Amino acid sequence: MIELLATYSLSEIVAFLVTFALAIKGLVSFWDWAVGRIRKVFKKESQKDREKQLLEERLIRGDLKMKELSKQQEKTSKQLESICNKIDMLISSDKDNIKSYITKEHHIFVYQKGWIDDYSLDCIERRFQHYKDEGGNSFVEDLMNELRELPKRPPQDLQE
Repeated sequence: MIELLATYSLSEIVAFLVTFALAIKGLVSFWDWAVGRIRKVFKKESQKDREKQLLEERLIRGDLKMKELSKQQEKTSKQLESICNKIDMLISSDKDNIKSYITKEHHIFVYQKGWIDDYSLDCIERRFQHYKDEGGNSFVEDLMNELRELPKRPPQDLQE
């Protein structure tokens, strides 16, 4: 230490210590800046990785939901097809029922009575319209034409 004081003056030693302190301060500042910069870069990459992971998770959840919806769609389509088949069967059954009804009424009014009242004809006409709406054929049309041609009053009322 005595040699140091003998070699350098007090002002040189102070200048040296100040320079040394400034160098250390510069190193510390550089270290803080470098660490902060590295963290910032890694944070950006880390944030990008997290966003990418979130997007991938969303895609996976979306894919699972799409598969689930597809299964539900398929199930709904099968149920709808079953319902349509049952409706077709009911319409077919209803057409057969109407055809039977009109045939029975035709035989009663044409072959047994020989006349038809307005109310009965109106009821049969409405049933016939349902039959046509359901896609019925012309067989019943011929029966209806015969019913329409019948007199609207009993034969004994016509003689008076």
